[in-house]
Amino acid sequence: MSRWLIPGHVVLALAVTAAAAQTEPMKIGIFDPEVLWKQTEVGKKYNQDLSAARDRLQAQIDKKQDELEALKSRLRQQQTSLSEDRVNEMKKEIIGKQTDLDRLNEDSTKEMKYQLGEVQSRFQEMLVRTLETFGREKSFTMILNRGVVDYSAASVDISQDLIVKFNEMNKVQAAAAAGTAKKPADAPKEAPKN
Repeated sequence: MSRWLIPGHVVLALAVTAAAAQTEPMKIGIFDPEVLWKQTEVGKKYNQDLSAARDRLQAQIDKKQDELEALKSRLRQQQTSLSEDRVNEMKKEIIGKQTDLDRLNEDSTKEMKYQLGEVQSRFQEMLVRTLETFGREKSFTMILNRGVVDYSAASVDISQDLIVKFNEMNKVQAAAAAGTAKKPADAPKEAPKN
């Protein structure tokens, strides 16, 4: 999740400042936000909710697409035996169905982007609280996102410990997460991403 990246020069400046200000050794941890997104209970629930929404929207799109294709097929098969007026009516109906399909695709794309943004924002807030709590409890000087680190020893990777802490701190949210990925009634719709 690229939203969590901090420019490298900022991280380096913070590290140098922190090292100069302290007489005791620095304790640094590295974590991978993607691992937390995929392996925490809340992240798993959010992913399930997003997949269910995508599947629901894709089913609606597929149904509209099938209706459109059936109408096009019927026109191709019957065009020679239909009156010119009936052919024109069917062509207008095809255009209308294509417009409906295009709108549904656009609305579905907007809905999925909205839902993804909402759950990522909530997840980010939970992650920040978890990092702050975990860092204080374990006396870390600094916890860095793997995305801003060019090299780190495996011994400083705290992703698995953060998953445990995240799940512990967000038990209530995990139960409520089922309803959190649902969009408000007036939210714009978005298209499924395959």
